[in-house]
Amino acid sequence: MASETLLAEKMISREHFSSLLRTAFEDEVTFSHLSKKNNRQLSQEESEHAWLDILNYGMRWTQSKHHRALRPDNYTGSEPKHPYVLCSRATNKSGLERLQLLAQSLGISVERSQTVSNTDEESCFIVSVTSSTIQTAHETDISNSSFTPLVDVMKIASGGIRYILEDAQWQPTAASASAGGDGPLRTTHVASLMVDLIPGEGVNAVNSSTAATQILNDVIAMIQSSINNINIISSSNLRSTSNQQLSNIVPMRDAFSLTSSLHNNKQLRSFTDSVNVWSEALFSGFEANHHCKNMFDLLQVRERGEIEGFELLLNAQQTVEDEGTAWNKNCVISLIIGLSVNQSVQSVDVGRPLEISSFDEATSSTKRELAVQGITNPQWISQSGVVDERPFFDNNLDGSGQTVGIADAGLDTDNCYFYDSSNSEDFYGRYSWDMSQRKVVHYDSDFADRRETNRGHGTAVAAAAVGRRSFDGLVESNGYADGTAPGSKLAFLDMGVGSAAIQDPGVADNGAKTIVGSWGRSYHGLYSSFCKDYDAILRDTFTDVLFVTSSGNTGSTGTITVQNPADCKNTLAVGSGLNYGNDIRSNELGIDYLADYSSKGPTADGRIKPDIIAPGHFLLTANANVDMVGECDGGIPDSRYGARGDGVRYVSGTSFAAPTVAGSAALIRQYFIEGWCTTDRCCGSKGCGSSISPSNSLMKALLLNGAVPMTGKVQKVPNGAVLEESFAVYDGKQGFGRINLLNSVPLYGSNELQLIAVNDKTITYGNEHDYIIDINTSNGCSSDLKVTLVWMDPPGATGCLNCLVNDLDVYVEEIGGSEKIYYPNGLSRRDSKNTVERLVINTSNGERFRVSVKATNLVSEQRYSLAIAGCLADDIDTSMNQQTNSPSKRPTDAPTSKRPTNKQTTQLTSCMSPDECNKARKQKGIKRMFVGENFPSYGCFIKGNTAFFGLGFTSKDQIENTDLPGYRQRLMCQLEASGTNTTIDYFSVEPSSAPSLQPSMNPTIHPTLNQTSGQTMQPTQKLTPWPTNDASVLPTPSTTVETATNEARWWPKIDKRKIECILSTDYKVDVAGANVMFETEDDCVEYLVELLKKHG
Repeated sequence: MASETLLAEKMISREHFSSLLRTAFEDEVTFSHLSKKNNRQLSQEESEHAWLDILNYGMRWTQSKHHRALRPDNYTGSEPKHPYVLCSRATNKSGLERLQLLAQSLGISVERSQTVSNTDEESCFIVSVTSSTIQTAHETDISNSSFTPLVDVMKIASGGIRYILEDAQWQPTAASASAGGDGPLRTTHVASLMVDLIPGEGVNAVNSSTAATQILNDVIAMIQSSINNINIISSSNLRSTSNQQLSNIVPMRDAFSLTSSLHNNKQLRSFTDSVNVWSEALFSGFEANHHCKNMFDLLQVRERGEIEGFELLLNAQQTVEDEGTAWNKNCVISLIIGLSVNQSVQSVDVGRPLEISSFDEATSSTKRELAVQGITNPQWISQSGVVDERPFFDNNLDGSGQTVGIADAGLDTDNCYFYDSSNSEDFYGRYSWDMSQRKVVHYDSDFADRRETNRGHGTAVAAAAVGRRSFDGLVESNGYADGTAPGSKLAFLDMGVGSAAIQDPGVADNGAKTIVGSWGRSYHGLYSSFCKDYDAILRDTFTDVLFVTSSGNTGSTGTITVQNPADCKNTLAVGSGLNYGNDIRSNELGIDYLADYSSKGPTADGRIKPDIIAPGHFLLTANANVDMVGECDGGIPDSRYGARGDGVRYVSGTSFAAPTVAGSAALIRQYFIEGWCTTDRCCGSKGCGSSISPSNSLMKALLLNGAVPMTGKVQKVPNGAVLEESFAVYDGKQGFGRINLLNSVPLYGSNELQLIAVNDKTITYGNEHDYIIDINTSNGCSSDLKVTLVWMDPPGATGCLNCLVNDLDVYVEEIGGSEKIYYPNGLSRRDSKNTVERLVINTSNGERFRVSVKATNLVSEQRYSLAIAGCLADDIDTSMNQQTNSPSKRPTDAPTSKRPTNKQTTQLTSCMSPDECNKARKQKGIKRMFVGENFPSYGCFIKGNTAFFGLGFTSKDQIENTDLPGYRQRLMCQLEASGTNTTIDYFSVEPSSAPSLQPSMNPTIHPTLNQTSGQTMQPTQKLTPWPTNDASVLPTPSTTVETATNEARWWPKIDKRKIECILSTDYKVDVAGANVMFETEDDCVEYLVELLKKHG
């Protein structure tokens, strides 16, 4: 079949491709930024012709008969693989199912793919296949599919080349940071290129650093082929290619689509004529006499964790400022060209300079009245929003036992907010920790230089999160600038290089579970290669690490200004609100107003950013004074510590809103670690549950679930003008609102909130998890029902415009009333863009709701966390529904509940009917109810997690001193209903079927049972026979168990060999085929010991 016909029938159109990925081709064809010196805008017809001609060139390049090797040492004559974008529009299929169909047709591995887009209508992937495979697949007509070769210019991320050309600071000779306060502080640029490889198709599937060396060697070979020079490289890591091998190599100018002389089409030849930027870059770069030799000699390669790829540090160690170094823009653009033509490369992204998200306030703290000593405003703003109310501190939740990580440019460790009298240096080093230190327990300086500057950024950020004053480095006292988690320890990662440069280390493992990055880089909202790193590592490696980052300080320039990594999917992006009291200046209106400089969303692909707002404007924090030891806040009477206030200063920016949130997150994490929650419900007092390690998705869900709407506006600072523009939750300004921890978790005596916290639960495609919620406002609770779903999504493709890979959905349905369905994020439909979905519903007492989490469209298995808060009754029913597209398969019954780890004392409840007892059971969180004999009797007997109703006892003493039922051979009970005695077997009722307890008027509902007879049930009843899940009511050996299928089953004497703990997600004990569920291994072992004691 002719290539032209192939293009016409199966190729992805330019418009379609432009909706999937933003690349340098789009910069060329649509915006015409680069190719023509006169910057003429191409017409629509010219753009379409350029697209088709480049695709024709790409197809010819990938076909074996036109292809000459890029890798002479490994070229065997076999047909090479090349990257393609493949799309499937198979109907009623998930992304994974579409990928599997493509993989089967093409003979490729599902794992060796990068998701580009995954929507209801279509799923697109980058894969590596041969040209003949594509041709064969087309001839066999893969249903509803289309494709395009991923040509070199399509691999180059959008905006990168333009950034290099327009960056006046590409050749910095000194730090460019300003202390003025008109914009973000910019550091000396550490230039780099981010290279993504085709998944599983990296060069010989080797590690990233080796792959980088091989790909760079290929680039060098192409240079040599252009200039016939075999000795241009002196680096020990790279090598030149022999003349014999060079005969197989295509010169780089001919290999690259926009400079190639191999084009047949005259119009494209005109489009790529000698005046374009690409051609000029090669002419003044690789083809020049210097051949960019010094750049290659001094390149450094850095691996990228979870992502198959590498980062090339361009100016590392570079001091030679001649034309052949990375300071020569043409050398860098030439290198980008060389990387893009390699068939193992998926994308090339240009690293942007990191910008510190802060303003250095000119007003010194020594010239102002300081805030009330020991009562810093961000503490109460983040905890309760009520002036001076710090309910978490009142409950000894101050971050104790937690470690917060700060990645920044340096730390003044002898400032009084960090100072330790031991003067130890045992905590310095990549793997060095000293938990005995008062504050700084770890300082990783391997990445940088272990130095801080006067008025340094890192010191100010760290104190805002965890600072705690100590005059002598031993005894702590309330300080003017204490952080939001003053009880937490600090692990510091030094990113500083030189006086002002900082490098991005990625999400490094420094032992902390909450990490702050108060810096960013501008990609104009586009999903960058850096985002791939952050999203991958937070999803797959550091699943319990919450990465909190500042949104940036460029909001005054407009929307889509949130910086990277704040605009990544799995990070928590924080914007800056105004402060309160002494911490505001004239005309500033307080905590419900957003500082105009706070960067605004959405992202380029339409996701909500920033996520949350916290006070970051005009915030008092620690001041670095490198020439002074023990500098403090003026509360120290001894003059040897310096003049009043030398150790503190006022700062502004999202840089300080981020650590405010991170410190608050440490309080929430302490809450879970100290046992304020069971596995599914938070009880609001320390020790009422068990210690739980919250995932990063749960931490993010809790913080955003508790966020409150900001009722003010955007305010210009410092002049005070209020901007008359839209300002509401879920917008690109305040995201989900201002942080408020008291709305996030229950605190006994401080709120009436009830919380269900689902921590990192797995869901697969076709499943739906339901949670039945009853509303109870009888205790004075007045909270709205708030539901927030969060998941850590797989990384998208660099430049993606539909970046969501796995699409989960949460919605809430009212049961028994209007049957209304509520959708998240202020929408009237499901959300198909965000990894955070929240609903806020005004409720009334007695209402019932179904909260549903649905795996709508997945490419892989997905974990999620869910926060449900409000005036919740004590009971919850969960259902995990299979195949939601088949309603008949949807189960209506709750799964077997787990045995709780908390022990409850024996209680009595006065109730004289099954309905009353069932109501009492729900109020007390009892998951099961057993009916005893001689109804009615004293009332409800509750022990452990089981309610025993009507056991035939007449006194409390009899109940407490009598063995529980279940060790008798038989337990029968008489129920009296309208004068009719009806005999019913001993049974348990799940919460969802509890109303069916009331017996029928039919006297034949259940005949008297003999020892081996079956059981006849009322059709409306759901009866659960033995075994139960309560260890205290196991049947004795050889006891007959009546089943719902009218079959009798005998319990044999327990054999030790049949008892084992299965240590998986749920702990189980197998007792003669019956599963008993536990939540911890200790509970499982304890139960086994009891069994063995009783039954030998």
